[in-house]
Amino acid sequence: MESILKLLPSGSVANKPEAIRMLFTLAEELAVEPEKQKKSKLTPEERQQKNIAEGRPAKSHFSWTEEERHRLEESYNQNAAIEAPGTQFERSPRAVAIQLEKMGLITAEELMAYT
Repeated sequence: MESILKLLPSGSVANKPEAIRMLFTLAEELAVEPEKQKKSKLTPEERQQKNIAEGRPAKSHFSWTEEERHRLEESYNQNAAIEAPGTQFERSPRAVAIQLEKMGLITAEELMAYT
């Protein structure tokens, strides 16, 4: 630090105690990391409301429950169109088609019609 002060003329603003104190205070302020804002985790009901508000089906990006898979299989086996279960399960036709393909009820080619 002393070597830097010797480089500056004695009348320089950087040599004034007030300026030096201000620079040290500023350096300390910048060194402290602000607390990261914690994002509160939304409840399932809040996530559904957010999906609806954003124009998506209520259960968009929700995992399928075992009960829903069973009901979907029953609905599909009764020759229901893929769009019908979509509204029943509050999911897009594409999400229903993906689940049906995972369950082995439709082929990958049939799934492509919904992507």
